[in-house]
Amino acid sequence: MWRLRQSGLQRFSSYRYSPEQLSALIKRGEIKLSVFNERLRVLMRSEDSSPVNGAALLSDYSADELIFLGLDESDTPCFSAQVRDDDLELDNDADWQDLRLLLPLLSDEQVAPLAQAKALHHWHQNHRYCGRCGARTKVDAAGHERYCAECESRVYPRTDPAVIMAVTHKDRLLLARQPQWPPKLYSVLAGFVEPGESFEQTVAREVAEEVGLDTQRIDYLGSQPWPFPCSVMIGFYAGTTDSNVTLQDDELEDAFWLTAKELEAALREGSIELPVPGAISYALIQYWAQQQGVTIDG
Repeated sequence: MWRLRQSGLQRFSSYRYSPEQLSALIKRGEIKLSVFNERLRVLMRSEDSSPVNGAALLSDYSADELIFLGLDESDTPCFSAQVRDDDLELDNDADWQDLRLLLPLLSDEQVAPLAQAKALHHWHQNHRYCGRCGARTKVDAAGHERYCAECESRVYPRTDPAVIMAVTHKDRLLLARQPQWPPKLYSVLAGFVEPGESFEQTVAREVAEEVGLDTQRIDYLGSQPWPFPCSVMIGFYAGTTDSNVTLQDDELEDAFWLTAKELEAALREGSIELPVPGAISYALIQYWAQQQGVTIDG
């Protein structure tokens, strides 16, 4: 099971437009406040890999300085803030961590608000000026909009859709790697959706562009928000009757077929590594192996 399929967070989007309601939530005295730094690392407890509640660290915040995420299953308001590293004095049990590496360690209830917050903080970092007139914009709608007072335009958070597909030929799976990845890391193919494309058209195009294969069957698996930095991954299985892989450009440095048993042996020997458990890329590989009678733990 990949992370972020479900979330107990109720977003209550109407609250974003009511400063009075947001202030009332903060005045309850019990809120959850995730904290990110300028590098978009999240503040975590080292001992148990749980998010640090910044409400105890940031004493002088107001509703218009925070991103409102929603209410969790216990009806606790969830907010997020971004700070500079030197704004906080951290104790020995707290440090800044990469959210991607935390996926297998956190529950959906923990990681969902962090993923939402990280995507929004990234968006704010990159949209501080108006794309129409160039004036500086300001945060609005509890962090879910930016407003330009000069030309009265509003901009909204963007999410870039990308397909991710496990390409299969008979009983074999295609694994590939990009040159900038860590040594031994292999995964399935992926690519961004272009304007005017359906997801299925993107799958077919990306497979042809990257490895020179035509797809005959495309089956949907599921989707995963992926705030690294601002995507949603739409997962597919893509079958082909052609096994002649030809790398079409410099995006991939290697790609090869293997059976589930060969995958199991390669992982045991340490000759390859897979994406982090909790990612839909890992789930695509794991589910395919299970269908072949091989269990991959993660």
